[in-house]
Amino acid sequence: MASRSDSDSNTVEYEDGEYEYPIQDMPEEYVEVSEGPNARDALEGDAAVGAAITRAGSTAAGAAKDAGRSIAGGFSAMRQVRQASKMRANARAEVREIEEGLEENRALLAHREDVAQHYDEIVAAQTSAINAAQDEIDLATDDLEKQAAKRKRLTDELRRMKERHEQELRPYRNLMDSSRGRSDDAAKALANARRSVKSAEALVNEKTKNRAKRIQDAHRAVDNAKERVRAVEEERNALQADGATDEAAIAKVESELATEQRSLQMATSDVERVTQEAQAAVDQAQKDLWSKQREQSVAEKAAEKAKEEATTHKNEYDGRFKEAQSEERAHEDAIKSCEARMKDLNKTKAAAEARKSEAQAVLDEATEIHAHPETTEGLRQRIANEERDLADARADLDELTATERELRRATRGARTTFMVVAIVIAAIVIVVLWFLFLRQG
Repeated sequence: MASRSDSDSNTVEYEDGEYEYPIQDMPEEYVEVSEGPNARDALEGDAAVGAAITRAGSTAAGAAKDAGRSIAGGFSAMRQVRQASKMRANARAEVREIEEGLEENRALLAHREDVAQHYDEIVAAQTSAINAAQDEIDLATDDLEKQAAKRKRLTDELRRMKERHEQELRPYRNLMDSSRGRSDDAAKALANARRSVKSAEALVNEKTKNRAKRIQDAHRAVDNAKERVRAVEEERNALQADGATDEAAIAKVESELATEQRSLQMATSDVERVTQEAQAAVDQAQKDLWSKQREQSVAEKAAEKAKEEATTHKNEYDGRFKEAQSEERAHEDAIKSCEARMKDLNKTKAAAEARKSEAQAVLDEATEIHAHPETTEGLRQRIANEERDLADARADLDELTATERELRRATRGARTTFMVVAIVIAAIVIVVLWFLFLRQG
């Protein structure tokens, strides 16, 4: 005997241990899904075949015993079982389709009956909701118009305010720019004066070093001249002390001594001259330095005055500019506040319109259901017809399931023989191919 949970089970276990595949898991070659919106058409089209299979079930039982190990009988049994399985799958699909449609129609009928029963309450509640939403829409619309007008007024005032501020600030900005330009020029002049002072200081240092070097060189020349005079005098005295010395040699040394003495006199006079000239150069460089320092002092005072003037005009402009910005910012904040309020009002209005549309849809549906009770009655009649169709379809499914079970039982031996023979033939083919492969190798 076969066991199963109910007529809608996807899997059936038979007494010989065979299992029916769920329709979605059956091998592709054993399943053919009927097409079309109603699988019942296919079932009715196969009614004659089903009857034939039912009659063939008992006949196949005896034929299977007589056929024994007949390959042809086994193949025919396999086809019969497959056909019976397809018919049962189509019947099960029809049962499910009827059940789904019946469930939807029952829910729809319950909803229509509930609406018809509470029609007056629904009308009152939805009408109240529509009126309340409309009042909220009207209030939001009026407030939106006021906020839009206020924003326009503030925007116009802000535009005129900026124009006025621009005119008022222009003279102060020009004065600030001109004083800043004078301050920049004075700063550049001071920088040039400081560079001139540095150059003059460098020149004084250079002249001072040059003076010391020239005086030192002049004194060194005097010392060298004195040393040469002393050497020549010693040579003359030595010649004079030697009585054998030629007068001509003494006269030559005397001449050389006179030359060195004149050189000493010139070197001595150069010391005074060089000292005066070097000191004069240092004095002139110092005078230039003092002049440059006075120019730098004048430039520093001018730059400081120009900077103070520029700072004063800048502070004056900045103060007036901040006042103008503060006044403009107050209007900008007021405009932003209006825009934020308008955004909130638009959200409120949209929400009220959505509630109104929802309430109107519910009211329209209730009105339609109340005005057409015949539609509800027709739906009730349709449900009754579907319930009868479902009972018939379940009975057909039970019959097809029983037929398939009996057919499987009756043809089990023939189908087993067919599969065994097929396996043996496949094994023989494999052995032959393997033998041929070895011979070729």
